[in-house]
Amino acid sequence: EGIDPAFWKPSAKAVQDFQTASLILLNGAGYAHWTRYATLPRTRIVVTADGCRDGYLHTEQSVRHQHGPEGAHAHSDLAFTTWLDLRLAVCQASHIRDAVIKRMPEAKNSVAAGFETLEQDLLDLEARLRVVGKALNGRPLLASHPVYQYFADAYGLSIQSLHLEPDQALSDDDWTAVDAMLKQGGTKWMLWEAPPLEATKAGLSQRGVTTVVFDPAGQSPASGDFLSVMKANVDRLECAVGVKSCL
Repeated sequence: EGIDPAFWKPSAKAVQDFQTASLILLNGAGYAHWTRYATLPRTRIVVTADGCRDGYLHTEQSVRHQHGPEGAHAHSDLAFTTWLDLRLAVCQASHIRDAVIKRMPEAKNSVAAGFETLEQDLLDLEARLRVVGKALNGRPLLASHPVYQYFADAYGLSIQSLHLEPDQALSDDDWTAVDAMLKQGGTKWMLWEAPPLEATKAGLSQRGVTTVVFDPAGQSPASGDFLSVMKANVDRLECAVGVKSCL
């Protein structure tokens, strides 16, 4: 709890649990760094993002910084939040469906039906995000963290990323970096992985920037699930950019 899954390191017991599992699902794009150093049974591994696009995207920059209790780290060269392109999320879910059916053929009908419902829900959200992309028409957005590469690529968004933590006060250097980016693009919106501090939100508002929480859903939410998190993300983004009227 409280650790970014991309930088989580399992205990020896957790590795043993993985080694005895009948199915191991990995996101791909270098997301689970620890798998480079642990021996896992290859025949039981499914890398869900494999084959879902011609190649993985790369991060804009690799900057070492502090992020939560796991300490200082640098994001890898590969962008790993593949699922923020919701068509890729559908593709990844289809690989999970196939892997589960292969191991549990008696559950084929229920698993397939569940996938069809999920697919439709995700594609409905995907269509709404395409409308958002058209409404923005290339106008830039800022982002608190470099995790929105697949999101930007899928929906034609121009996103400039910083390395800021929502639960930490912005330093003078942080505000200087924000101001420098604002001078470049004149953006009106900034995406955050979680709600920033009120002081941060107020500082952005003074600069004419609206804060928009778009949770990448790397962690299991306190309530709901991946789909409910994505629905809330899309609702907030539509309201912020004026695609729909919100109170």
